[in-house]
Amino acid sequence: MNVYLKNKGYRFLTNASLLNAIGNSLYNIVFIVYASTLPFNTLAVSLASITIFIPSFFQPFIGHFADKTKNKTKWIIGARIGQFLLFLLLAKVILIEPSLPLFLLLLIINVLGDCLGTFSGSLQLPFFKQLISEEDLTEAMGFQSGLNTLIQLIFQGLGAFAIVKLNYNFSLFGLINAITFLLAALIIVIHYNFISSLEQQMISQTEQKKTTFISDFKETMTIFLNNPFLKMIIFFAVLINLLFSSAEGLLNISLLDRQILWFGNLPNTIALVSISTSVGLLLGSLLTMDFFKHIKSLTIISLILINACLLPFSLIVIQSKWLMALLLFSFGYLLGKINPRLSAYLISEVPTEKLGLTSGIFNVLAMAGAPLGQLIFLGTANLINDLLSWLIFGALSFLFFIYAVLGNNKVSDPITIN
Repeated sequence: MNVYLKNKGYRFLTNASLLNAIGNSLYNIVFIVYASTLPFNTLAVSLASITIFIPSFFQPFIGHFADKTKNKTKWIIGARIGQFLLFLLLAKVILIEPSLPLFLLLLIINVLGDCLGTFSGSLQLPFFKQLISEEDLTEAMGFQSGLNTLIQLIFQGLGAFAIVKLNYNFSLFGLINAITFLLAALIIVIHYNFISSLEQQMISQTEQKKTTFISDFKETMTIFLNNPFLKMIIFFAVLINLLFSSAEGLLNISLLDRQILWFGNLPNTIALVSISTSVGLLLGSLLTMDFFKHIKSLTIISLILINACLLPFSLIVIQSKWLMALLLFSFGYLLGKINPRLSAYLISEVPTEKLGLTSGIFNVLAMAGAPLGQLIFLGTANLINDLLSWLIFGALSFLFFIYAVLGNNKVSDPITIN
């Protein structure tokens, strides 16, 4: 919070990013609702759910393009105006009689909008490095991560509520969404001179070379492979994603026939499962001065894996809904400690001209475990039963925990805060 209040450049960029996040949060949930109203709703909801993740796989390419982009300030404005125009088009097109080709066009518009959002976010990374001192980076990234989580909590719920109040007027909602992107661009326009002068300082301090995506990709992978700490963190990010990417879906399956775990009814329980993790993530990101400030990153990862070990125990053995909620909250809180540290470490350690590509590659590598986890756990739950899925989940979590404890003693943590 101190960095946000005292550093006006960081404040301008964060405000613009938050408006961008509001736009994304509002329409992601509403688009699922729209898909559910179509005659081919099963296919539509499945496609809408899958396409939310498509832009993530383009992050390295988008990040590399952002790194090579000159006049970044103008392009940040341009990307957000592009999002504004895309959602104006969506607001018009969505009025046409529903059909599969029309729905595919809407999906493309949505994906392009998300890609432009990723592009503008990658363009901002060098500005954060220029604006924020190294000792304040973790606090700044934590504050931004916490606000993004808060926005998702508030505006996804608000989006679902508002679309009902607007009598499912998806066109009007698309127009509201477009305005949030226009306001995000307007913030940068208002402070254009300040941000542009900052960009000129960055240009004078960095050497721009003409390089290809392949050569930069190889160089970035070399940075990862030559850094034992980063290599270990990526490895555990894959493992944690392997476990927790399917945990919510697996929980939903288990809750169907275990009323003892319900908080009143099934819808309330499913909502509480999601909220518990989100609130934990919010508080973990914002409370930067707590006990965990002095704890090594790999120790926090070990604690996350202990959570994973205990989750099947809470569901299958003692069947405690309160322990289940506490473990989900704890997982979110601990994750809220790790993510800002890693963002700050990457920004401080990676050359300015490779920040977008490096961030993109890191995110894609970290996500690599998610498809495998969903195949193992959700596949087993559907083909056999959820009990076997949870047993596999618990066994793998325990093995990963043992490996984390052993790795904790072998790798020094360069981002432990003293």
